[in-house]
Amino acid sequence: MNDMPWIRSYPDGVRWDVEIAPGPVQKILGDAVAKWPDRPAIDFMGKRITYAELGRLTDRVAKGLQLLGVKPGVHIGLYLPNTPHYIISFFGILKAGGTAVNYSPLDAAKVLEHKIEDSKTDILITLDMVSLYPQMAAMLGKTRLKKLVVGSLGEITADPDTVVNQMKAAKQLSDVAWDDHHISFVQLTHNDGVYQAYPIDNPRETIAVLQYTGGTTGLPKGAMLTHANLTSACQQYRATTAGSPPVLVDGQERFLAVLPPFHIYALL
Repeated sequence: MNDMPWIRSYPDGVRWDVEIAPGPVQKILGDAVAKWPDRPAIDFMGKRITYAELGRLTDRVAKGLQLLGVKPGVHIGLYLPNTPHYIISFFGILKAGGTAVNYSPLDAAKVLEHKIEDSKTDILITLDMVSLYPQMAAMLGKTRLKKLVVGSLGEITADPDTVVNQMKAAKQLSDVAWDDHHISFVQLTHNDGVYQAYPIDNPRETIAVLQYTGGTTGLPKGAMLTHANLTSACQQYRATTAGSPPVLVDGQERFLAVLPPFHIYALL
């Protein structure tokens, strides 16, 4: 008698015993760059970024972050909406050897303070939007947060000037206090992209992301997600699409990113 009767409900071609090979999260991007350098990786507001371009952008973020002191054990916050900045920064953080900490724009000031202190976030990447920047700017000098990397929504679109002008007209842009505690995303990525790689010998023990809970029973708690956690989950998800015929075809997949990537469901 089969002690796993649910297997009968699996689509043809989907195996429950598929072999999982945990590894570094950034290797997922590296493999895609090697296989499909000229295929589009991101299509955002009229601008297409190929895998090769995405790889180079993440290299430059990694180098820029390392110039700010990022290395293994350093935690970098992401306070971003669904924009290319998130994807570029996320992989750049991991390439630099750091750990990504996700923050939600829905967080109250008290929750932001708690997450910054609890996660030991010293550097955070955000945008110059009224809905984002002022909340984090208020954390400088009030928490351990030392540096804000501030991008602009329009800088990674097909028509930056039009986007910026529209946002100004809608009063969606915030004035940024450009001092020693701030650096622009453009300045961060203005380098040769040659960064110090840190091999991940044990992906089961190396933390890639600190993902905070909703805090329904108190203050949010940071779940420590390793490189193995994330890459295994990605492989498991991919395995569920390997039916006959397969749901996804390598290099031809298209995903509409609706859910915010600072939620783990969307990130995976």
